Amino acid sequence: QAILAQAKLKNLYRVDSSRSSHYFVLTAIRAMSQPGGKPSARQEALAGGKIHVIKVGTSTLLTNDEVGGQKVSLSNISRLVELIASLRKSGDHVVLVSSGAVGMGCLKLGLSQRPTGPGVKQALAAAGQSRLMRLYEDLFSVVGVNVAQLLISRDDFSDKARFLAVRNTFWALLRLGVVPIVNENDSLSAEHVANFGDNDTMAAMTAVLLQADWVFLATDVDFLYTANPKEDPNATPIYAVEDLSQLKLVGLEASSSQWGTGGMATKIIAARIAVCAGVHCGLVNGEVPERIGQMIRGKKEGGTHFVALQGCASAVQDDHNRWIITLPPSGSLTLDRDGYNAVLTHHRIRTGMLLKCSGEFSHDEAVALFFDGKEIARALVRMSSAAITEEMTRSMVGLRDFTRELQSAGIYLDGYSSWRKGGHKGASGEMNAEVLRQLEQDGGVIKSETPESSGHQSSVITDGSDIALMCTATIKEADRKASSDKRVLSGSYPQVKRGETPAGL
Repeated sequence: QAILAQAKLKNLYRVDSSRSSHYFVLTAIRAMSQPGGKPSARQEALAGGKIHVIKVGTSTLLTNDEVGGQKVSLSNISRLVELIASLRKSGDHVVLVSSGAVGMGCLKLGLSQRPTGPGVKQALAAAGQSRLMRLYEDLFSVVGVNVAQLLISRDDFSDKARFLAVRNTFWALLRLGVVPIVNENDSLSAEHVANFGDNDTMAAMTAVLLQADWVFLATDVDFLYTANPKEDPNATPIYAVEDLSQLKLVGLEASSSQWGTGGMATKIIAARIAVCAGVHCGLVNGEVPERIGQMIRGKKEGGTHFVALQGCASAVQDDHNRWIITLPPSGSLTLDRDGYNAVLTHHRIRTGMLLKCSGEFSHDEAVALFFDGKEIARALVRMSSAAITEEMTRSMVGLRDFTRELQSAGIYLDGYSSWRKGGHKGASGEMNAEVLRQLEQDGGVIKSETPESSGHQSSVITDGSDIALMCTATIKEADRKASSDKRVLSGSYPQVKRGETPAGL
């Protein structure tokens, strides 16, 4: 009661009649675990406002000139700057993710076409980034807004310490009233080194990093459509998307200018990253930046709104989960029903729950978790792919050996013999546990009594906190299960009524 009373005075928690009392004790302890019960760094940065991440691409910044070349679209950029200044004046904070360094480099060097070759992209980015920042500095100074340049790379998200360091830099700039202008560090990136792939993904990851309220992806169409509107006259606009897994579109992979520089498919991927972390995502026409303000105010005509997932299971509650969502998966694991249930309840996942292991990854790397053909989560693994495959192979020792039958028929398969020893996938592809279980039901597998096949199962994912859900249906199912479990627990704990302090603790 004392903990809750102090937390209530400091306005560090809210009473919800659907929660039981033990939940509020834990929430209050977390909130007051900081020295002096101070608000979080994000709360200090917000100062009562919201955080919006706005991404603009080359198609918004540059336009065709009269002779078929490229020129800076001062109209688009000026209106964007005015919008950001308006949001800052209202008390909100803005982070601008801007492409265009390579295109500006071509303009600066007088190149009519983008050249190719080793290091050319990096050189053009180095030449164009200074021109791009000078343009932003000049325009923002007119409306009295200070800006700062941040060049980041995929490595800044892959390492947790750097992830938190970048976040603290962002929040410090926001507290100072500065608008960070972000771009990938193309001038120092190598082609063979993992990068973001596009600035849509980087914008979504930045929004997750900052616990932003919105991320806006500027393109050159008004909405997300059921098909490419320039090719299909029957294409209709989509105003809101509440479940990305149910989205069925045509022509997403087309890389034409009317579909944006990175393609609409990359924007869908970015939206998925954002909404799974509780961040609203808006798709807007970069030529009409005022529509960003309309979407913030709730007008559906502004663009396509990808609705953020909310709920007890979907809420990303700590930096660890946010970090996992931003990690690129190095491989994938396909789960059986037991594994899927373990994901729903945030329990550990063992090798016996795996149907398939794909890709090559090491201990403590991120993987995608699949069930029923869909990616349902991202997770940190505590075993390498080699160790997982080896343990799964040991569980196959009961599979009947058909070597003699094959040889008697004149068939000699070296790959099959190698696979029997655990060193080859086999002539017909990988034999996974799902196929083995079907064979077992059909009598094709002889049960083994060895400890290796029926005994110890290693933990692939040792803690539920290492799992971040990435599928709308899975999140909703986890929410329902968590609510059901909560109702069961509530019989042992006193209930909290709205506006009251729990008693009997």
